[in-house]
Amino acid sequence: MKNLAIALSAAVMTLASVGAQANSDFDKLDMNGDGYISMEEAKAHDGLMAQFNELDADQDGQLSQAEFDNYQG
Repeated sequence: MKNLAIALSAAVMTLASVGAQANSDFDKLDMNGDGYISMEEAKAHDGLMAQFNELDADQDGQLSQAEFDNYQG
């Protein structure tokens, strides 16, 4: 039981770390801090720009955190 608790704790910490990294990347790209990555902001990152239209699920010309979370970069 103790080993299971340790394994679960390690898994939660790993997932939290991955989530924090994704938020950090989002925050770096959201240069004006409005909570969205515009196409202009995405131009700073070639890989993101290549997927921008596919990621922009609601086609509003910007990426929300939820849309950015689908980025495969």
